[in-house]
Amino acid sequence: MSGDVATVATIYGAILLGTCIGCGLTGIVFVQTVLYFKFYPSDIIYNKILVLVVWALDMMHTALIIASVWESVIVNFDKPELMDLIPRALGLSVAVTAAVTFLVHCFFANRVRKLTKKWYFAAPLVFLAFLRLVAACVSTTEIIRLRHYSLFIKPFPSWVFTLGVTLSASVEFIITMVMVIFLGRSRTGFATMNHIINSLILYTLETGSFTCAVTIASLICWMAMRHNLIFLGMHFAIAKLYANSLLATLNTRKRLRSDRTFSSQREADVYPASLNIHKSSVRVPYPLILR
Repeated sequence: MSGDVATVATIYGAILLGTCIGCGLTGIVFVQTVLYFKFYPSDIIYNKILVLVVWALDMMHTALIIASVWESVIVNFDKPELMDLIPRALGLSVAVTAAVTFLVHCFFANRVRKLTKKWYFAAPLVFLAFLRLVAACVSTTEIIRLRHYSLFIKPFPSWVFTLGVTLSASVEFIITMVMVIFLGRSRTGFATMNHIINSLILYTLETGSFTCAVTIASLICWMAMRHNLIFLGMHFAIAKLYANSLLATLNTRKRLRSDRTFSSQREADVYPASLNIHKSSVRVPYPLILR
């Protein structure tokens, strides 16, 4: 790697911009964490522990990417011969990103299990998510061992990193599609209930597609432009997007519960008890709202 302006922009500029965006997203994660404990003080212990662990990992990830940029931009300032050097903190950030991704994927896989009521839909998702975690840990080990970008982009271990990011995008895509399909099948003949289901579908598409799109964009940049670090700048945001996706999902339950209660009251007014309308015929996928 040379020290010309274009190279500096696509290497240092990419990771600096990615770090700035990542820090902004970390602020959103923090706010969502505070809101979660404010609005759901009686939530199940599993969710509380998950939120705390994801928040702690996100803070750790932010500290690692800041340390990476500090070493690259400040410590190695005016040393173009060190542009090929990979900070150890950067390698660790890859593993932390995978850990956050794995936890969030397991959370959504559990929601798939509750929605479909079939464990064999969720089990392959957890397995693929675990493979992604293993691939990221191998990538981290190789980054720390090799210490140079020019060595890391060789066939091995570059294909391991490619596998990990590909699995991440694939699992996110599969989860989103499965949830959309089964939510679509839950529609009823009642407009108010369908409105809630449509809101769930739209929200699932928005959160899942955006996270998946950023992951795919990072993968494309990695495959097409391995001589620069634009892919890494995008990769810095992935852990934060997954954390925000999890927290946003948990924090929207109160609004969904309110909509569900309001819709039930409206249906009760329109269809009195004397008409003997079964509750199951207007049922929203309640486990998704509660959990």
